[in-house]
Amino acid sequence: MDAKVNKKNSRFDSESIKLFPESKRSQVTIFIIIGLLFVVSIIIIFLLINPPEVKILDENNPQAFIESCTREAVENALEILSEQGGDITPKGYINFKGKEVSYACYNFNYFQPCINQRPLLIEHIENEITNYIKPLVNDCFIQLENKLEDRYDVETTPLYLKTVLQSKNVAVYIDKKFKMTRNQESREFDNFKMIMAHPIYDLAEITMEIANQESRYCNFDELGYMILHPKYDITKFITGEADIIYTVTEISTGEKLTFAVTSCELPPGY
Repeated sequence: MDAKVNKKNSRFDSESIKLFPESKRSQVTIFIIIGLLFVVSIIIIFLLINPPEVKILDENNPQAFIESCTREAVENALEILSEQGGDITPKGYINFKGKEVSYACYNFNYFQPCINQRPLLIEHIENEITNYIKPLVNDCFIQLENKLEDRYDVETTPLYLKTVLQSKNVAVYIDKKFKMTRNQESREFDNFKMIMAHPIYDLAEITMEIANQESRYCNFDELGYMILHPKYDITKFITGEADIIYTVTEISTGEKLTFAVTSCELPPGY
């Protein structure tokens, strides 16, 4: 009788030994599946909040494709310009937080007010954007030709491009003829354009005002200016070398322009 019981118990124990590892494996598998579902859910939510921009080609409206491609190039240019004082490749600059920030007003002589380095800042930024985006926009047209070449004969002319800054927006005007021919039927497009909302014009105007006052009075009253113009926030950071880093921000959009000033510097120990 005892032998039978022991045999029975040993069979039960052996079955238990087999059962528990399988149960643990099942639990691990369930946890992995739940983890994957969680990660996928986060990705889906992220894509819904920040959907990727897809450049869709409408053969009847190549303007839309060029506009989208040009907008991306302008956004890249503006991001660089806003962090570097209005220059794509700064020449006179100070390193600040890992960025090369151009001087809007500068003088290395002690006690003397600075000299405005960018009296025509708006025109300068227009040229900087144009020079930066022109090869990129040309690539946009090459992409467009490549997408159409298996269905159309495409003829184009050289690219001429102009950037115009206005209050609250940036406009890019593109003069380039683009002719599509298929089955002896032709369509021709020219005068492409892209207009986007951005306050770089207004930020540049404030920058010039700050530079002008620094060059006259060795100072700019940012608090007084913000009282009169509450749409903007102006911060002033003085470095250990007497350089002043200004950041002008449009509060509603968060867009900003950062630049440097050195004016009426005092000698060490003065």
